[in-house]
Amino acid sequence: MHVHLARQGPQVSIIGWLLPACFFTFLLFELSEAQAAGLTTKSPEVLQAIERGIQYLEANALSDDRVGAVALAGLAIVKHTGMPDDPTVQKCVSFIQGKLGNRDPAKLELDNPGYSTGLAIIFLCETDPVKYRTDIECLLKYLRRLQKPHGGWGYVERDTGDTSMTQYGVLGSWAAIQAGFEVPKESIEGVAMWLLRTQDPSGGFGYQGKVSANFPQLEPQDSVRQSLTAAGLGSLYICAQLLGMTPAKVEKKDPNLPPALKELKPKDPATEGSRIKTHIDARLVREAHARGNQWFAANFKVDAGLYNHYYLYALERYKSFQEYFENATERDPQWYSDCARYLVDKQNKDGSWKGDCGAVADTAFSVLFLMRSMRKSLEKARDFGEGLLVARRGLPKDTSAVELRDGQVVSRALLGPAEKLLAALEDPQKQDLDDSVEILADLPAEKVQELSSKYGDKIRQLVGHKTPEARLAAVKALGKTRDLDNVEPLLYALTDPEPAVVLAAHEALLRIRRSPLALQLPNNFSEEDRRLVIEKWKAWYRSIRPNAHLE
Repeated sequence: MHVHLARQGPQVSIIGWLLPACFFTFLLFELSEAQAAGLTTKSPEVLQAIERGIQYLEANALSDDRVGAVALAGLAIVKHTGMPDDPTVQKCVSFIQGKLGNRDPAKLELDNPGYSTGLAIIFLCETDPVKYRTDIECLLKYLRRLQKPHGGWGYVERDTGDTSMTQYGVLGSWAAIQAGFEVPKESIEGVAMWLLRTQDPSGGFGYQGKVSANFPQLEPQDSVRQSLTAAGLGSLYICAQLLGMTPAKVEKKDPNLPPALKELKPKDPATEGSRIKTHIDARLVREAHARGNQWFAANFKVDAGLYNHYYLYALERYKSFQEYFENATERDPQWYSDCARYLVDKQNKDGSWKGDCGAVADTAFSVLFLMRSMRKSLEKARDFGEGLLVARRGLPKDTSAVELRDGQVVSRALLGPAEKLLAALEDPQKQDLDDSVEILADLPAEKVQELSSKYGDKIRQLVGHKTPEARLAAVKALGKTRDLDNVEPLLYALTDPEPAVVLAAHEALLRIRRSPLALQLPNNFSEEDRRLVIEKWKAWYRSIRPNAHLE
């Protein structure tokens, strides 16, 4: 028996009917798989959220006149672009310098000093620790004056230490030490002891720390919550690193174990000795870490309610140091995916996030979280040798990688990892890019220029690479050189299927043209928007290079 499925007119075969249905089923499966896969720092929607947040900060950084908010905005931008000379970054620097007056720490009065001082130090150290050395030294002296006798930082009118403020005193000290500045060991020891003596017996941290009079017996604390526990634990981890309590790296112990299985055997600083001599018992610090980590494992939340964007910034810092101490190798943890999904879904149409700290601060907190700001800083610190106190003053292990400027020891950005990346990209046997691809995007402008003079053609070739991460890194790097030879590959990048790459290419062209408002491309651009802006960029390029052959 023959069954005819054809109707009058065009024939419809059973194959022709099944293919669309199978494709639709496959598409639904792919979408569900993608949704289940989770978000990483390289997910296109995360990259696009970061770009949109940065664009908001570029336009609104100075709309909040608090020093801490301006410093946060500048920090997020310079972390993202790697460009200290970015016009908005320079406006943030000038704003902070204006607040420093004649740079007399005894007469300095900043708004919310416990927060603003630490954040300003972090921002200026990230931007240019040599150029802004005088400003940073003034702020460090002011920070030291603000530290209370018990070791914590807090409101001027109160005797108690404030866990929330203290985290920025600790983080500011850490950033300064990484940049080659001297912070007294007693300052770090003092805050470390305050943190140990104000931990709640449950492992969490409260708001205004109640110092235990019978330590190591702990005093119950008030207002124990996620944001304060992340602040306290992150700070305690930082102090432990600065005091030389970092455990040994993962090493292969049993030669019969397969390469994927490695045994973690940390050294015991109490028995083997720390690199920095301190009277603080490392065992007490490890016990405090363990209690705190247990508390967080039982009480983790994505949305902790009040000051949630501020909380997420503290969470990323705490988790980065926890991973650092535990030698964790997981690059895409679930906690990041869950929080990134929350931020991507909550971002406003103008690119901002608005919570309890104000749109500028909350947007900066969110961007810093999404880009894994502290993990990047820790990886950079590993490249230059771990920052230690007083005697080492942050010197890298390889002293050929430092130079002396104005009496300060300053680490040079090393190009070795980037060169290794470029070599790997030439290798046809290499199927996946390693994480060093981000180095191209993170290098400061002068280092990109140095690299480009030797490998310019190779970097331009990355604009056509198969992975969006490599394309995005290449586009950002090309924009930092302001070289007209990079215009044509950037024009090609405007046709990229990934919106984040397109927006980055448009921003890079604006930098090369040195006119940030010359052409506008909406964040949620349409294909018609894209076509029009490409035509305008081609017309501009032809006006300065009439012989250019553009398709």
